[in-house]
Amino acid sequence: MDGLEFDGLNDLVDGLENAVSKYPDLAEASLKREQRDFKKDMIRETWSAVDKHTGNLVRGFRFSAIRGNRSNMETDFYAEGSKKGAHFHLVNNGHEMVTVVSRNGKKVQGGGKTVGFVAGRRIKEPVIERWHQEHAKRAEKMLEKIHEEIEK
Repeated sequence: MDGLEFDGLNDLVDGLENAVSKYPDLAEASLKREQRDFKKDMIRETWSAVDKHTGNLVRGFRFSAIRGNRSNMETDFYAEGSKKGAHFHLVNNGHEMVTVVSRNGKKVQGGGKTVGFVAGRRIKEPVIERWHQEHAKRAEKMLEKIHEEIEK
């Protein structure tokens, strides 16, 4: 992906940094809106990719608190926030099927052997791809909203 350039991207970034430094509360509100929309897309994609709806796979979907200030605000997405629902990475990436090692405290003969592989569903990648494609449009919309606040 060498030599990939976007016309006007530097102007957009400069405008965003300037606007965010003047109105950080509006930028934080739009970032929270982005979080909410991303989480909804992840939940929708997860339930469409999984055949059996046993357990609550999406229970652990959450974001970290927004950190930073002015032009450098960021947050992280966590797919496995709870101890009970910490299996999203197995569904997304795939995993080996291994026979049980012990039952009722006793070792099982022939246990612990790999008997197959379950392919991953790759749930995160399409959502992130769509989000990156639409992110510039949403950033411009946020910039326009901040400019409207400036003109008031």
